[in-house]
Amino acid sequence: MEFQLMPKVSVIIPVYNVERYLRECLDSIINQTLEDIEIICINDGSTDNSLEILCEYEKKDNRIIVFNQENKGVSTARNNGIKLAKGEFVCFIDPDDKYPTQDVLAVLYHGAIKNNVLICGGEFSHFTNNADVLEKEYQDSFLGYLFEKNEIIEYKDYQFDYGYHRFVYDREFLLENEIFYPLYKRFQDPPFFVNAMIKAKRFYALDKITYAYRIGHNTVKWNTEKTNHMLMGILDNMKYAHEYNLSKLNEYSYIRLEQHLSYVRSYLNFRSYKIIKKMSKYNPKVKSFVYKQFIKKYIQNIFSVKNNTTKTHKIITILGLKIKIKRGKNNTKS
Repeated sequence: MEFQLMPKVSVIIPVYNVERYLRECLDSIINQTLEDIEIICINDGSTDNSLEILCEYEKKDNRIIVFNQENKGVSTARNNGIKLAKGEFVCFIDPDDKYPTQDVLAVLYHGAIKNNVLICGGEFSHFTNNADVLEKEYQDSFLGYLFEKNEIIEYKDYQFDYGYHRFVYDREFLLENEIFYPLYKRFQDPPFFVNAMIKAKRFYALDKITYAYRIGHNTVKWNTEKTNHMLMGILDNMKYAHEYNLSKLNEYSYIRLEQHLSYVRSYLNFRSYKIIKKMSKYNPKVKSFVYKQFIKKYIQNIFSVKNNTTKTHKIITILGLKIKIKRGKNNTKS
């Protein structure tokens, strides 16, 4: 297939060890009715057969361009994709997800062009490995999951932070405003999305599912680094909310914090405390609830005194440090 020097849409895919799902994702892209696209695949140091699959598809379809990089993470992969893209618009899809219908990119592109907007997007759905049925995703606590009709929406009226995959973004707009993904290992998407929406100010909303993400096939393995990156991402959005007077976004960010802290408490450390303390400047709820909860847990951990006794030593743990005291022999005469 031939396309003009500037494709209408650049589809950016970060790829890392997804051989099981990659073909389904690529098929959903190459079969789009909007043919004038480029498909930028950033192989992020995969160790399975993902690269071989990419090369196979690259030979079959000249719209597919494969780039290799050392394993630097999804943010670097997406950012490199933005810099390499040539399309009028860019969009992002994860290699274990897919487009739900063949007209998604056409609808997104024409929606953006006809309404003269920098960002255009629809709704999203989920599916599992064992079912092709798409289910609409919706949570009452967050606006922006569904759109009731096709219309231009001011971001300040919604202020949501989730679902960046279902939108297309004007490429020059991203580059001129230096809108890239922060180099976090978790929660890198919401700050990118919020930053783009704030700068664009408005977007065209579609009452149509434009993205389908796979659920139930993997589990996030948390550690201290990922936990702190997640906290930094939430802090970024609280800063945006404070700077641009977005009270709903501030509330959503606090809810995100509550949700995440419920299952990462064991990975919190002193750096976590410093990040959460910064959050309290932007949202009083952090100081009144989450901050206090964290301090209580942290103090209990570092100031606990634990006694353990072995045959040769008495071990005392204070402030996280283990102190060994050699046990003396009982020299008492009978």
